Amino acid sequence: MKKIILKKNTKIYILAPSKSSTGGPECLHQLAFNLKKIFKTKNILMIYLPTLTSNPVHKNYKKYKINFTNKIEDKNDNLLIIPEHYMFLNYSLKFKRLKKVIWWLSVDNYFGFKFKNENHKFIRSIIKIPFNIISFFNFVTNYSFGILTIQDYLKFYYKNKNIAEEKEIKQASFHLMQSYYAFEFFKKKLKNIRILYDYLDQNIMDSSKNNKINKKNIICYSHKSNNFINLIKDNLNFKFIKLHNFSQKQIINIFKKTKVYLDFGFHPGKDKMPREAALFDNCIITNKKGSAKNNIDIPIKKKFKIFEKHSNLVLLKKELNSIFNNYQREIKHFKSYKFKIINEKHNFKKNLNKIFIKK
Repeated sequence: MKKIILKKNTKIYILAPSKSSTGGPECLHQLAFNLKKIFKTKNILMIYLPTLTSNPVHKNYKKYKINFTNKIEDKNDNLLIIPEHYMFLNYSLKFKRLKKVIWWLSVDNYFGFKFKNENHKFIRSIIKIPFNIISFFNFVTNYSFGILTIQDYLKFYYKNKNIAEEKEIKQASFHLMQSYYAFEFFKKKLKNIRILYDYLDQNIMDSSKNNKINKKNIICYSHKSNNFINLIKDNLNFKFIKLHNFSQKQIINIFKKTKVYLDFGFHPGKDKMPREAALFDNCIITNKKGSAKNNIDIPIKKKFKIFEKHSNLVLLKKELNSIFNNYQREIKHFKSYKFKIINEKHNFKKNLNKIFIKK
């Protein structure tokens, strides 16, 4: 299998957002750190966008000790690693000589930002008319037929386009997939595809080892969940905690006491938060969108993946009561998922050695 060649004089540039601390930037800094360590090279530099006059490095990533620059040497032996966000892909077009690799940290986010950047606001509003009609119908029927998200709609809108021929995609000679969802979506559309799943922050991993079981009948849920979560809260009499605007330490303390993590978001990639919640012995319940649809990115039993329609509230209530009343029995269903999460860092390093080679 063809590998990405790193020569002795190769400079590796990795694009990342300035002063941002989310799952994507964490992945990009982990990649830089491990490339530096495994291939024993000092020629790894972060490029932060937008360019800031002051330090663009978020405090959470200073621990990786990766240098940054505002200038890219556009030479044949150099390498540019680009996250799939349209801003970074568009920025990369100006460089013509160096080798480019796209790391698909999401699927849906690419289409969302592409749609926004390539179409005037008025045109976007016209294209979205069918989506708005369906969404209104779903709302007035109290989601009796499910939920259509804008992400679902845009994937359908771009479905018949030749992605490989889009200028921002055509520039890359390799494509890394952060999720099985991305791999399945692009495997027939792109060439030179490699799997590169990420891993959880070491602080999260260490904190979970000291996890004293003091669970309560509380549900925490992703703030990125769609309108179905409001239907759940309005109809089911449980205690809920919305995971939003908390520090990492606060989220860890929440995970330690909750028994259930709900995520009815659009799952654009292999999300970190379900994995973090599972690590702290939460039973995971999701929808069937994005990466949650397959059994590789979120490998949980079918009964814990709920299609978002009103009639399934009865099924969801049954599962939640079963977890609260028989927690020790139900949490065993997530043992293999947790084991897989613990081994992600080891597998990440193995995959890097399969993808890159130093000459």
